Amino acid sequence: MSIRDSVRLFGPAWIALLADADAASILGGLSTGEEYGYKLVWFVMMLSLPIFVIQEAAGRLGAVTNKGVGELIRDYYSKRISLLSIVPIFFVDFFTYLSEYVGIVIGSYLIGINPIIGLLIFFILHIIIVLSKKYEITEKYLVVISLLLILSSLFMIGPKLYFNGQDIFYFSTSRNFLFFLAVNVGAVVTPPCMLVYQSSATAIKYSGVEVDKSRKIRWVTLETLIGAIITELIIVFSEIIGASISGVDPTNPDQLLSSLGRIHYIFGITLISAGFLTLIVVSLSSAWGLLEALGKNNYKNSIRVYIAESIPAFIIVSIMLSNYTTIIDFALTLLSLSPIVITIPAILIGILVSNRRIMGEYGYTKLRSIIYFITICIVLIGGIIGILPI
Repeated sequence: MSIRDSVRLFGPAWIALLADADAASILGGLSTGEEYGYKLVWFVMMLSLPIFVIQEAAGRLGAVTNKGVGELIRDYYSKRISLLSIVPIFFVDFFTYLSEYVGIVIGSYLIGINPIIGLLIFFILHIIIVLSKKYEITEKYLVVISLLLILSSLFMIGPKLYFNGQDIFYFSTSRNFLFFLAVNVGAVVTPPCMLVYQSSATAIKYSGVEVDKSRKIRWVTLETLIGAIITELIIVFSEIIGASISGVDPTNPDQLLSSLGRIHYIFGITLISAGFLTLIVVSLSSAWGLLEALGKNNYKNSIRVYIAESIPAFIIVSIMLSNYTTIIDFALTLLSLSPIVITIPAILIGILVSNRRIMGEYGYTKLRSIIYFITICIVLIGGIIGILPI
């Protein structure tokens, strides 16, 4: 594939995967690092595989059919089944809004901006970007934000990257350890809107690019793989930062400020860029998924969905500026439950992407389908572990 074609197709998979490294995942990674040091680095990097398998299927569907997940499920099953699979994601997305706004607030504090002013600035910027009528314009903003996230993560980790004989492999059957495993597995599919975003954004962008479908599929696969590895690296970086501090509440800006030392500015930028990127992805995917399922996907209805989710989330975080812990604790609980939420749409995606009548020669082989459904089962087990009683 030529560089020109790659540039024309670049975006949907990259943005969907980078949105996985959201503010809640970074703060959760910080907690994991505090608790276990480098001992879960191996596990987090291994999670690049399931996130690749799941997201590649969603991107492949969009590239071949030029339709999003919500529309495909509605067309090949029914509106009721489509709503059953999408609506739970919509509600999880609302609470994802809360955690991303909290990340932005904490990040604003760390870089010296009044939290309420920072929240208001990024709320307005978020609305301006999502109200753009052209996806291509929105995508350019998202690519810039994703690059800022990567650069800030690299600068953040520089002074802290040292192993000093630390154990990088560990496993235990303790309830606490299994919970942290579940949180990290949940981070792979959180926010669950990534599935919706990648399929819909791929359908929108690829339908306007005159490139052979085989090349589109190859690019979806490559871009998804690269995005999966990079997003898990960002979470690993946050765990390494966590390993260098102790006795710190990740939701307490004052404690973070004093414990992070000179990198508090960079960590603040990382949190803001992660939260802001995911905030926009969540907004777009919530509107696309829900309205595709209803068969009412248009600009006016999209605005209604943005308002229904964003403004209440903004108000709640504004009111709870002195109590971030409650919101983030709830977000971490969602990290462990999200695998359950995406099970139905993920199964339906697996069936659709294996259907040769829909996908033609680009449908999954039997072996690829088996690998896909085994992956879904493994991710689901992570969600079940997250709800087991202590």
